[in-house]
Amino acid sequence: MNSSSLFQTLRRTLIRPRPHSIIHRPISASRSPQLPLKPGTPIPGLSSIYPPSKDPNTPSAAPVALPREEYPDWINDLATPLPSVAKLRAKLENIDFKKVDVAAEEYEELDRDMKRYLKLTRRARIKENNVSRKK
Repeated sequence: MNSSSLFQTLRRTLIRPRPHSIIHRPISASRSPQLPLKPGTPIPGLSSIYPPSKDPNTPSAAPVALPREEYPDWINDLATPLPSVAKLRAKLENIDFKKVDVAAEEYEELDRDMKRYLKLTRRARIKENNVSRKK
């Protein structure tokens, strides 16, 4: 698929009215927030992988949390939520794709946003089709 057909597909998707029969709920709303662990705290949920040692004199093999400085920078990006469909639609509908002249970094961000938008709208369309076929 060349870039012009991708832009045409995106433009058609942006113009198409959004189905209101599907209620979108962010994934993060269903989960409890994870608070950072203090350095040296054993990481919970790994007891089945790293069982506690039977000998009280031997330290446990379970991994422990490290200080924040010892982790790579990209780990901090995992906590930031991804943009919603509404935010992506608002960002992408104002762009004239025929006149796009952006730097490489901006192009990568725009490309990532377009892919995410298309993925989310495709997922919503599939869900809507499944609901209509179920009736």
